[in-house]
Order: sequence, then structure tokens, then C-alpha cells
Amino acid sequence: MRVARRSWVGAASLLATLLLSATFAAAAKKPGYRLELAPAAQEETVYAWSKERCEEWHIPDAPLRAFRDDKGEVVAFASHHRNRPLIGAALDRIATTCSISFEAKNSPEPSEFSDMSWIAATWTPNGRDVFALMHHEYHADRHPGACRFKDGMSCWYNVVTEARSRDGGRSFTSDEPPVLVAAPTFKQDVGQGRHRGFFNPSNIVEKDGAWYALIATTGGEGQKGGTCLYRTTDIKDPQGWRAFDGKDFTIRAVDPYREDTAQAQPCQPLKVMPTVVGSVTRHEASGLWLAIFHLGPDPKQGIEGGRVAYSWSKDLIDWSPLQTLLTHPTMWSKDCGDSVRYSYGAVADPGSPSRNFETTGDEPYLFMTKMHVADCKMGPQRDLVRIKLRIVKETP
Repeated sequence: MRVARRSWVGAASLLATLLLSATFAAAAKKPGYRLELAPAAQEETVYAWSKERCEEWHIPDAPLRAFRDDKGEVVAFASHHRNRPLIGAALDRIATTCSISFEAKNSPEPSEFSDMSWIAATWTPNGRDVFALMHHEYHADRHPGACRFKDGMSCWYNVVTEARSRDGGRSFTSDEPPVLVAAPTFKQDVGQGRHRGFFNPSNIVEKDGAWYALIATTGGEGQKGGTCLYRTTDIKDPQGWRAFDGKDFTIRAVDPYREDTAQAQPCQPLKVMPTVVGSVTRHEASGLWLAIFHLGPDPKQGIEGGRVAYSWSKDLIDWSPLQTLLTHPTMWSKDCGDSVRYSYGAVADPGSPSRNFETTGDEPYLFMTKMHVADCKMGPQRDLVRIKLRIVKETP
């Protein structure tokens, strides 16, 4: 009996140690910081469609991306497929321009990857040479005979391509066809009936001599849906981007129109990441990476219209569970009583020392597209707005 009691005591002691270790491990994984609205924060309009538009569909239709050019001006994009920059002396003093930096060719041929393209991410080492990731949409419903469905979503095929500027973002060019950074292994006529492919790159960030971006995919044909992490060790080489395979960055985009895709491998979606990442920035005080998401209704959490959520990471691979920053109607809301909806959230700090606004202090801004709703529909009346946030260190 005494021996048995010693065994039980030893087992209990071991169990207690394991539980204590697990508790400490769980605590270690907590980021220790939270994101919240700054006290008395008020929504501010950056671009007002009713006053500043150059044409009806001159709208903010992507998360804000910005950099400082070689003349000291800030150049920003949050544009539609006619990509127009916002330019100003600082990120809090940017103004619209009517000049177009890039527009694809409305090509009916999907293999050209030149139907409609959005400047989705930019990065520049010197303010003059700018490297961009392009969110490219092929809408087969707009091209006769290309889709067996009639609605846009069922005929939507997406890839991520590259482009570059040599004049500080005033104009961009790409190869013909452009280099693919992320693409499905199947052609646009496969899997119609849903939107397919790779979508909406986050901004590009530099870490330890390499450059990273998060790119979403709806999956299909052997690829899981989710968000994949991409890396290049040479930002000047558009063919250098590789996706994370779960262990390393080995997955190269394969052109389904020009290459054999039989041996192509899928990227490994990251855990926690539910969908498109609006932005990823490094908090200067903690060194943690902050990812922002605009999400739709979540009945399980009692969220009807949608929310802005966030997650933290030390290495861009492992992310903390999502936390809610705020709730409001998003573009996925089904409530016809909405007067406005929001989307395309991105965090940026006007005071960031980074030329590419990759870092934030404790009081950055959340930039968003504010969509005006009439008769339950979202038309072209969309504004770019911002609201001040603060990052707070939580007490143990």
C-alpha cells in the first residue's frame, strides 16, 4: 500500500507539473496586447466620392497601401481597377488624383491575365522603384461564350500577378503575360459556379532580409481554401515568390495555360486565418505582427452585420486566436436596413518610420471603405475613411 501511495503521489506531482507547464505555455502564447478604438475616436473622411470622384466608379475598392516616394511625398492606393493614386505630403494629408497609374486591357483571353487588375500591394526600397502585387480578376460573364453561368460570382477566376514602377508609382508596367505570383493549377473554365483562384494579397512586409505577403484562396482541385503565406528573398525578381508548404517556402505558381500542372503542389493555409487579410504590420514596441480582417455575419457569436477582427504573430506563421476590434455592418451584411456598410480594413500609422508603413506605434489608424446602401444595394458611392486606434499592453 505504501508503494502504491508513493506511485500515486508521484503521478499527481507529475500531473501537476504538466498542468503548470501547459498553463505557462498557454500564457506564453498570449500576445499580451490588445487593439481597441482610441478614446473619443471619430470617423474621418479621407476621400469623399460625392466631391472628389473623377468618374462614377472612381471608388476605394481595396485596402489602403502606401509608401513614401523619393521626393518625400506619400503615394497611396485604395483604388478600383482603374488604379489612381492618392498623393500628399503625409499619410494624413493625401488627396485624390485623376491620373491612372495602371489599367489592364479588358482582354477576353484568360491566358493573358489582363482583364481587370487592382494594385493590391506595393513595396519600394528607394521611393522610385516600386514593386507591386496585382489582384487580377477575369470575369468570364463579361466575355461572350466564356462562362456557362450568367452571374459574376459564378464566372469569377482570380490570380495574383506582378507589376513594377520606375517613377514612384505614377505608372506601372508588367510583362505580357504578367508573371504569376499565385494562381490555381486549373484554367478558368474549370469549376465554374463559384469564385475560384487566389485573391487579395496583403501588403508586403520585410522581415530578416526577406519579403512576405499573405494571399487568400478559395481552393479547389486539390488546394485547400484559406490564406497562404508567400515569401521572396529578392523583391526585384517577380519569379522569386514561393508559398509556404507547411515546413518551408517551396511552392512556385504554375501557369495552367503554359505549363504542365500535373506535379504542381498546393500551398498550406495558415491556421486561424479565415479569409483575406486586410493588412499586416509590425508593432514597434512589442515586435509582434498585427493582422486585420473584415468579416461577415457570425450567428454563433451573435454578430449579425459583421466585424473587424485581429490576430497577433511573432513569426508570420503562427497566429493568435481572432479577437474582435469592433462590430458594424460589412459588405457581407444581409440587413436591408443598413444605410452604410464597411470593408477593406487596413491599419497604417502616419508616423511610421518605415518608408512602406510596415510598422506602427501605439496609435495607428484603421482605414476602411465606407459603402453607402440604398434599397439594399451598394452602388458606387463609397468613401475612404479612417478611425484612430490604440494598442494597449495587457496586465498579466
